[in-house]
Amino acid sequence: MHIQTIPMWTGKSNNYAYLVTDEPTKQSVIIDPAHPEEVTPVLKSEEAAGKAKVTAIVNTHHHWDHAGGNDEVLKDFPHLQVIGGAKCQSVTKTPAHGETWKIGERITVKALHTPCHTQDSICYFFEDGDQRAVFTGDTLFTGGCGRFFEGDAAQMHKALNETLASLPDDTKVYSGHEYTKSNVKFLLAISDSDAIKKLQAFAESHKQTQGILTIGDEKAHNVFMRLSDPDVLKATGKKDPVEVMAALRELKNAMISATMANEGPAGDELTTKSRVLETAAGVIQDFRPVKSICAHLNAFHVYASDPTRAVEANHYCAHITEGLDIRQCLLYDSPEPNARLIGIEYMITPKIYNTLPHSERELWHSHVYEVKSGMLIMPTPNGVPKSVWQKAENSEMKDIIPLYGKAYHLWQVDRGDKVPLGTPQLMGSFGNDEMLEKVHPEGKKGLLTDRDGRFGADYEANARSRRDIEEPEIHPDADAMMRKPVAS
Repeated sequence: MHIQTIPMWTGKSNNYAYLVTDEPTKQSVIIDPAHPEEVTPVLKSEEAAGKAKVTAIVNTHHHWDHAGGNDEVLKDFPHLQVIGGAKCQSVTKTPAHGETWKIGERITVKALHTPCHTQDSICYFFEDGDQRAVFTGDTLFTGGCGRFFEGDAAQMHKALNETLASLPDDTKVYSGHEYTKSNVKFLLAISDSDAIKKLQAFAESHKQTQGILTIGDEKAHNVFMRLSDPDVLKATGKKDPVEVMAALRELKNAMISATMANEGPAGDELTTKSRVLETAAGVIQDFRPVKSICAHLNAFHVYASDPTRAVEANHYCAHITEGLDIRQCLLYDSPEPNARLIGIEYMITPKIYNTLPHSERELWHSHVYEVKSGMLIMPTPNGVPKSVWQKAENSEMKDIIPLYGKAYHLWQVDRGDKVPLGTPQLMGSFGNDEMLEKVHPEGKKGLLTDRDGRFGADYEANARSRRDIEEPEIHPDADAMMRKPVAS
C-alpha cells in the first residue's frame, strides 16, 4: 500500500488529501480532494506515469473542505465512484458501518461510522498485510478531535474511545487537517506528561505530522482519549467520561476563541493555560443561543428617517423556528473581535408577513435588490476557494431573497457616536440604483468598492452569478419607509 499525501494549503487552508494505491495493481482512491486545483494535477501526473489508476473518491464527511471538490474532480475523471456519507457531493455509495471492500489485490478497507463532527462522518481503516492506516477526517486529529457540530460528547466519546481505540495500536493516523502545533498548546494547558512533551518536540521539528503517529500514540498523549487521566479530571472538574469529554471540548473551544480574539493589552504575553482558565466559565455557563448563529451576512442599511444615510451592517444570524420561518440577526459594525453591536434584524417568510396588519407590514423591507445587485454577501472564509464558496453563497441567497426584514439600529456609529444615543432607528434596505445615488455620488460603485476590497468580494461578479435566482413578487406594503421616510 502506497499513501501519497497531497497538502491543500492554498491561502490559509491546512487540509490534506490522500492518494492511496494498491501497489501490485496500481488501483487507487483519492480521499477528500477538496481543492481540485491542487489535487487534479497530481492525479493526472500519477496516472500518466503509470503509478496510479484512480477508481474512486472517498469522503470522510460532507463539509465543503472535504467533499466540496468532488464535482470538479469528476469533470476530469467522470468514471469515478464517490464513496461517502449521504450528504457528500455527488455520492454514489454510502458504506454501512463495518462494511469492507477491496482496492486492487491487497488492500482491505473497513468503513467505521463515527458521527459527531457531522452525522455522516466515516473513518476508513486500510489494511495491507501488516501495514495499517486509518483516515479520520475531522473526527480524530493528532492530539485533538473535531468540533461537535452535529453531535454531542457521548458520540465523540464512542467514536474515539470505542470505535477508533479498538483498532490495532500500530495503525497510523491520517487526519484531515494539520492542527498538531495548536493541539499541543492545548494539551500542555491540561497536562505536562512525558507523552505530551514528546509530541511537542515532534511537532516543533515536523511541518507535516500525518501518517507518522499511531492510534497507540494517540492513546498516550491525546487528552480526548484519556478521559480518566488524573490531570484531565483535575482540569475539567468532572468524573463521568461523557462529561469530561464535553468539558474538554468547551475548554478547547474557549482557547480557540481567546487565541482568535487576542484582546490582551500590548505586550501582554498570556500563556495558553491562562487563556484557558480565564475563559473556563464557558464549561459551566450556557451559551446555546449565541452558538446557534449559523450565517454571517454583510450589506448596508438605510435610515428610514434620512435616506441619504446608510451604514454597513454585519449580520450574524440564527434560525429560531424549525421550518426556518423566522431568523434573528445581531448586527455589528465589523467582523472584528472588538466590533460594536449596533442593532438587530428579524427576517420572516412571506407566509408570516402576509398575516401581519397593514401598519406593521410597512415597517419591513425586502431583500430582492440586495441579492440581485450583488450587494448582499456571505463573506468567504479564509482558505476557502471562491468558486467553492460561491455555490454555498448563492444557495443562501435563494433562501434570503423572498424574506422580509425589520431592522432597528441602536448605535449610530456612522455619525461618530461614542456610545448608543437616542431612540432606536428604523432601517430599510436599498431597492434600486437611485436610492444608492442619494447616499453616495458614485452610487453602487462608490458605496461597495471599499467593502468588497476588505472582504475579497465583487458585487458585479455576484450579480452575474445570481442572474438565475428567481425574483419573487414584493408585497406592495414592503419598503414603505423608503417611499415615505418616517421619523424614528
